[in-house]
Amino acid sequence: EAMFDVVGIRNHKEEEDDAFLNTKLAELDQELHKISGSNKGAYDAACKTNPAYVQGRKFRLAFLRSRHFDAKKAAGVIINHFHLKQEVFAGYPLEFLAREPKFTDLSPDAQEIVKAGYVQVSPSRDTAGRTVIFFGPSPALEMNMAVECRKQVLWYIWTCRSRNENAQRNGEVAVVYCGVHCERKFNVDIAVFIQKMKRAFPVDIQAVHFCGATMSTRFFVAAQRLFMDNFTRIRTQEHSGTYEEIDFALQTYGINADDSPMKPDDTFDTSFHKQWLEAQKQYDTNNSIQTILVPHRFDVLFGKSKQYRQHPGTMRCQLLVEMHWKDYEGKSRFERGLIAEKIVNIVHESEGRFLKWEGNSTSGGWTEVDDMAAHQKVTHFFRTMRAREQKNEKQPPAPKRGIGNANESGTIDLILPLATEVTDTSVFTKRMRAPGMDESPET
Repeated sequence: EAMFDVVGIRNHKEEEDDAFLNTKLAELDQELHKISGSNKGAYDAACKTNPAYVQGRKFRLAFLRSRHFDAKKAAGVIINHFHLKQEVFAGYPLEFLAREPKFTDLSPDAQEIVKAGYVQVSPSRDTAGRTVIFFGPSPALEMNMAVECRKQVLWYIWTCRSRNENAQRNGEVAVVYCGVHCERKFNVDIAVFIQKMKRAFPVDIQAVHFCGATMSTRFFVAAQRLFMDNFTRIRTQEHSGTYEEIDFALQTYGINADDSPMKPDDTFDTSFHKQWLEAQKQYDTNNSIQTILVPHRFDVLFGKSKQYRQHPGTMRCQLLVEMHWKDYEGKSRFERGLIAEKIVNIVHESEGRFLKWEGNSTSGGWTEVDDMAAHQKVTHFFRTMRAREQKNEKQPPAPKRGIGNANESGTIDLILPLATEVTDTSVFTKRMRAPGMDESPET
């Protein structure tokens, strides 16, 4: 429990059945009615403009999840959300307040910064199942941009990330690269704004890792810490050294460094970010289509890639197959089908999905397959298990280690079993002649 708290892992999860959710939504509605004051003006205006969005079940549940279903805290975050949004997008039509911002709503300069990918989502989660956000070298265009425009960029990216239910429940982890060659200039307005967003969005950064910190960048790191809340400040780590050493340090915290977009020349790889951005644009056009780009921890991935096979959800499913192997082998086809169905249900009960990649390497996303395809995936694991067992049975047993292993010279090396207690160390320097062999002088 203490170790989980150190790295900001939420160990307690609420059971989200319909009765529980309806009760919490009613409590949230009551708390919102209790709030009064000037900060509530933006919320009231948004309710009048588009009540279906502001009072929608999906929108409100996002804030409840992020605050552990504490209705009072969630109500405060919702009020902050619309109040801050009104400040960021001052001058925009009122209808904009009551809907999510789209990529096309941003100015041309802001769109270029989003495309540059200096803030991007990792294609994999950490071992706790949290989304990992990488902050890279700030482009010159972004550094010279007006603060108001930079705020809109951050708001759009935060909005896209907060759609994910897993991020709402578990929070996120930030990895900030601030090496010697990374241009990192501290801006007080942006630092304050980020802290305001943490109190106005249904997704929160639980831990921060500053990578490549040196004496020349210590001011940036120290200044960022100064504006952090206490919860995040004590869960902030600094990693220095070579890129290999930094990657190793990140892996000790459960972050897959292989998916880091940072290159040795201090530039950011944007190949996955382009896929992510295209998915957000698709959602802007049709919000009923939500492309899956970052699988959850217990998702089972289709495909032969090593990355897919080593995904935690895929490996967990293979372990379930091994656990049920004795019950599966030798049974009738009907009984084997029931066992495969049981494993599919176990994956689904742990919020796992069976996903298949649709598209090419530059565009597309993961699509959840139906139960029939999931059943076939599990039976494929069983067939692979059977082939491995048959292969092991055909292999000759390994030679026993012990006294009597003759070598090419005709002598017998005295090799004791590993569990044998040796009291006379001279046995390791002596050689014995095999019976019937001619004597010869010791060499």
